[in-house]
Amino acid sequence: MRELGSEEVCIALGYFDSVHLGHRSLIEKTREYAKAHNIGSCVATFSNNAYKLFNAEDKQVYTYSERVELLNDMCDYILPMRFDTRLKNHTAEEFLHGLFSRLNIKAVVCGYDYLFGAGAKGDAALLKAFCEERGVECIVMPPVELDGERVSTTQVKSLLKSGNIEKANAFLGEPFMLSGKVVRGRGAGRMFDIPTANIKYAVSKLLPKTGVYGTVAEVDGEKFYGVTNVGSRPTFGLSKLTVETMLDNFNDNIYDKDIKVYFYKYLREVSKFETPVQLSKQVHKDMGWYK
Repeated sequence: MRELGSEEVCIALGYFDSVHLGHRSLIEKTREYAKAHNIGSCVATFSNNAYKLFNAEDKQVYTYSERVELLNDMCDYILPMRFDTRLKNHTAEEFLHGLFSRLNIKAVVCGYDYLFGAGAKGDAALLKAFCEERGVECIVMPPVELDGERVSTTQVKSLLKSGNIEKANAFLGEPFMLSGKVVRGRGAGRMFDIPTANIKYAVSKLLPKTGVYGTVAEVDGEKFYGVTNVGSRPTFGLSKLTVETMLDNFNDNIYDKDIKVYFYKYLREVSKFETPVQLSKQVHKDMGWYK
């Protein structure tokens, strides 16, 4: 990703916290316009958990670093904006004046429901009028629907929380992904004869419903099928919520490595087994989800 300088840009405005089909449509329009007019394409997104100023418990579908991974292939530039009390209290006009003074904007793309400024008083109509006064084109994108349902981050979150991972993936446009660093766990993987990665994830990350999932892990650019447990480990009397991924056909040491886990299928609930041996048999059975 190149650094954003004085180049003319078409900028996409929004949070893009889940990079779902609606977001992708908006970003694709930004890229198409930029290419047609020989200017740069730029996506603005918050570099922190903007929800926290409204609801401390609300999580992000994708953290900023995860969004950067996704957006890198979709645009020329990413504009990180920190959503803090100061920005939250900017009026809609102050926000736009600050943005336009900072960048060489030739066109803006936003969603039909785009809101900004203190009290969310700025909307697509205000943005369009602001742009027209400056001779800047403003493209307002309509909602995107899938099977008759409007695609939204709220809907994606609801699907993830209910464990409907396959429908969530359809709304997202690709499998839901979690990234983090592999840390030392309790070493249970050795008991199962399956390499196990205990993943340290961001506290602002939204986790799917607790359960066992069919997943694919990416390690050093290579992908491995596996099974991921999101939740507690009742067979061992452990109640702490963790994310553990067991990898098939993998033998390397991955402690302290960064890993990405892509969720494909909800397999079952987290269950307490009478013995670790019974759990091991079930895990090996779970491993066959992709075969």
